[in-house]
Amino acid sequence: MIMSDLAKEHLETALRRGVFPGVTSNHHLHSVAALAVTLAETREFGEAYADQTIRNAKSLAQALFERGLDVLCESKGFTESHTLVVDVEEHQGGAKVAKALEDANIIVNKNLLPWDSDPVRPSGLRIGSQEITRLGMKEKDMVAVAELITRVAVKGESPADVRADVREFKKDFTKARYCFFDGEEAYDYPRYDGDL
Repeated sequence: MIMSDLAKEHLETALRRGVFPGVTSNHHLHSVAALAVTLAETREFGEAYADQTIRNAKSLAQALFERGLDVLCESKGFTESHTLVVDVEEHQGGAKVAKALEDANIIVNKNLLPWDSDPVRPSGLRIGSQEITRLGMKEKDMVAVAELITRVAVKGESPADVRADVREFKKDFTKARYCFFDGEEAYDYPRYDGDL
């Protein structure tokens, strides 16, 4: 979504030329209602959600750092957003660690770090806290998340063994938070039974 002061006509013209055709084809009417709800929820809950997301990211970064992982920007408090970056080169690199964590049901991204030269073998991981925050996790839960990550990334435990503990830990976090339907199951999907 691009939001702008339309009083600046030259900007609107440049933006329209830059995104259509090529980047977008239309605004997909089926998603307009979802976007409206998302914007309304952001207006209502966005500040609290953003605040908790950042507090969780900082707590997770600190917990990972205390467990021996090289979380970047310690001197700056690790992060001021939902994202933290970890150098895992000494633990087989970003691609291998990200894949092992995925096999344990922990989703992170391999990530190039400024000193990397090979995009296939980046030395970093990018970890976000927005989804776990949306599911109700708080700072105290970041210690458990860090321990699960460390077991795979540092200690080299089998992802299959850690996966069972990830599932056990996550079972208490299945409700959507920071939304109009706070507390409802995040993974329930309405089923169409043929009647309207």
